[in-house]
Amino acid sequence: MDKMGGTFNKSKYLIDNFDRALAEGWVEVYFQPIIRTSNGRVCAEEALVRWEDPRLGMLNPMDFVPSLEAVNIVHKLDLYVLEIALAKMNEQIRRGLYVVPTSINLSQVDFYTCDVVEEVGKRVEKANISRRLIAIEVSEETLSAGNDYIISQLEQFRDLGFQVWMDDYGSGDAAFTILQKVHFDALKINMYFVQQISKSERARIILTELVRLAMSLGMETVIEGVEYEEQVKFLQQIGCTKLQGFFYCKPLPISNVFERYEKGTAIGFENPKESSYYSAVGKISLYDISFARNNTNELANYFDAFPIAILETTETSLRFVRGNESFKKFMDKNFPDKNLYSEYIFGKNHKSVGVYTMNSIRKCGENGKRRIIDDRTSDGRIIQMLLQRIAVNPVTKVAAVVIAILQVNEGQTNADSLTYNYIARALSEDYVDLFFVNMDTEDYVEYNPDGLNRDVSVEMRGQDFFRRLDYEYSRRVYADDIELMRNSFTKENVLKMIEEQGSYSITYRRMVQGVPTYVILKAVKVRSDKNHILIGINNIDAQIKERELIEKVKEERTMYSRVMSLVGDIFSIYSVDPDTEHYVCFNSTDELDEFKIPMEDDNFFAESRENAKRIVHRDDLREFLSVFTKENVLTNIKNHGIFIHEYRFRLQDETIHVMLRATLVEENTGPKLIVGVISIENQFMMEQEYAANLQAAEDKAFKDQLTGVKNKRAYVDEEERINLQIKTDSDFEFGIVVCDINGLKQINDTKGHQAGDAYIKEGCEIICDAFSRSPVFRIGGDEFVTIVQGKDYDHLNSRISKITKINDKNKKNGKVTIAVGSSVFNKADKFVSDVFERADSTMYANKKKMKEDI
Repeated sequence: MDKMGGTFNKSKYLIDNFDRALAEGWVEVYFQPIIRTSNGRVCAEEALVRWEDPRLGMLNPMDFVPSLEAVNIVHKLDLYVLEIALAKMNEQIRRGLYVVPTSINLSQVDFYTCDVVEEVGKRVEKANISRRLIAIEVSEETLSAGNDYIISQLEQFRDLGFQVWMDDYGSGDAAFTILQKVHFDALKINMYFVQQISKSERARIILTELVRLAMSLGMETVIEGVEYEEQVKFLQQIGCTKLQGFFYCKPLPISNVFERYEKGTAIGFENPKESSYYSAVGKISLYDISFARNNTNELANYFDAFPIAILETTETSLRFVRGNESFKKFMDKNFPDKNLYSEYIFGKNHKSVGVYTMNSIRKCGENGKRRIIDDRTSDGRIIQMLLQRIAVNPVTKVAAVVIAILQVNEGQTNADSLTYNYIARALSEDYVDLFFVNMDTEDYVEYNPDGLNRDVSVEMRGQDFFRRLDYEYSRRVYADDIELMRNSFTKENVLKMIEEQGSYSITYRRMVQGVPTYVILKAVKVRSDKNHILIGINNIDAQIKERELIEKVKEERTMYSRVMSLVGDIFSIYSVDPDTEHYVCFNSTDELDEFKIPMEDDNFFAESRENAKRIVHRDDLREFLSVFTKENVLTNIKNHGIFIHEYRFRLQDETIHVMLRATLVEENTGPKLIVGVISIENQFMMEQEYAANLQAAEDKAFKDQLTGVKNKRAYVDEEERINLQIKTDSDFEFGIVVCDINGLKQINDTKGHQAGDAYIKEGCEIICDAFSRSPVFRIGGDEFVTIVQGKDYDHLNSRISKITKINDKNKKNGKVTIAVGSSVFNKADKFVSDVFERADSTMYANKKKMKEDI
């Protein structure tokens, strides 16, 4: 009832007073900011209306818009809102503020009561505002009927340069049909889903899929109704680009908007020049749902994603932007001492773990090349990562890079966990210097290898590389090796050896922290540039000293055995009269007590042989009884001064290696036979260890690591041995077979070195199979040599024919083929090299013929 006693009709009241409300300012336009998730700045605004009526109080749109729609005048309201928004934009320009897009809500009725496209276009043109700064916002409900007329009107808006947004996406049942017909610049997702983020796992999954769908269709997403920080964090991680809600700011009238800027309390508009950059950064979802999930529990594992993060990098620094929960847990577990949110400054932590990764992120940001790298933690585990640049900020030049942790080798490194990247860097870990030299100008770049992080950085640039070396020799090279370097490492020698052999190398001693250290200098041509060479100086001190140790072990082994035979744990010592065999035991361990051996008695040899049947290991008993007789012991002492015999005890189910030593000493009462039984278990174990170490060292020194056959050094040693035999044995028979694998360079160039390595091993297997009774040596990248004797020598032609048959078969299948040449030793030959040269010439002739036959 109204004051006059009649029934109050609210709808009629609103319609009757609508024009007055517009004229007298009862209807006021409010603006609510839309925040960019990737920078926290205002990237757009939505224009909203409030009607503050003198009689009804404050009214929201739902209180009066339906009444205006009912009488087809709502378009006046929407165009009024547009005019106020345009005026506000011009005021922002006047104040020197950035201008961001503003969305204007249009009613379904607007499209039928006026030419809304023309009316909006006229007002925007008059205001001299870019059409791209106006977003036409229509609700999903407006289009739910699939109205082709309205769809055509929206297409006209887009053709004219306006943005078109769908509001309240996900509230109806026709959304997917509409998306097939209209391309929207942004989808504003129904706030119901954001309200369920903390309540429902299913709601979070649906929301994630809606955002992913929008991104796949090239649309940005706006989430309305954001009120809590946990909602913000989740929405950032799934790739939602824009957020709107009371968490940031409630709708404000124009006066309050500018007042906040004057007071310095405003969130701040983003720079439009940076919009595309921050849009690209924001669209990255930190939950890669394309990866397979556990079929038994798909829902629970949906957000159990690979660790993914976004970082921003410049030439000087790196900072964390955002990451998913998996990434944060990964960092907490593996790098608990690192502050994820602190800025990383390049150069300050050069020797810390992770520098290689940081530098790789910077390089990815600079060149935009997608990279898969691996690095290792301080405890030696390998981490494999994907790096990809998202975008570069056109204003600040900051680059955004996504890093995804693909794999962490939690256990000991094994063959399955290795990557080519890791192997290449691991093999170069002990470089002490690297140079890149222009052989025409002698300009060079010196790199500083970081062995800990397996990375390199430019140390300096210079000129006159070879002339400058003379000064460097006195500083860096061991005095005794300076003359060697001056005579050998010259520009002419380097170029000559590279031309003839493919590389130049020299071993010398370099001063490292005041200590002479063996290094090897190796120079090779840059494959893509014949004017440049790469020079690496590699620390081989450990390998050289290991080789010296092998020789030393061989020389000292005899002496070692003699010395070690004098020490050990003594089981017992006997003093024996050599004539009567009466004996006294001076010492006996508890371990022999169970055998009740008397401390003094007669018949030493007979009793000892009888006791041996209970104590000596059964595999050694027969030999012991054979040698341990009075006659044999005394004869050995007479001839050699001592009798020694090694065998084994079997005590309490334990086998112990012992040594029996006997000698004659002259005492006051006459000669005495002193017999000692000594444990040599430690000596035996040490000998085994020495033998194992020696064998391992020899294998390492003489074995080709790729194929497992003997290497070039082993061939040189074998060649020297045979040369000596040639001098003493004129009837010595042997042959040389030289094999060269065809097409390796093409495999390396087209398929990569990993395929090339496999190609080499396949060829090696063919050679080893053909000459199974002869040693095979790998003396070059694709060159093998076999020294044939015995049956392989007697049947040399059939062995070569075996390879020829395989060649014929493999040639048809595109597999490995081998050029073979052979020659046998004759009495006119003085050296193995004479035989080798004939075999090598034959091989090259066959190789040439094989190429002609292709």
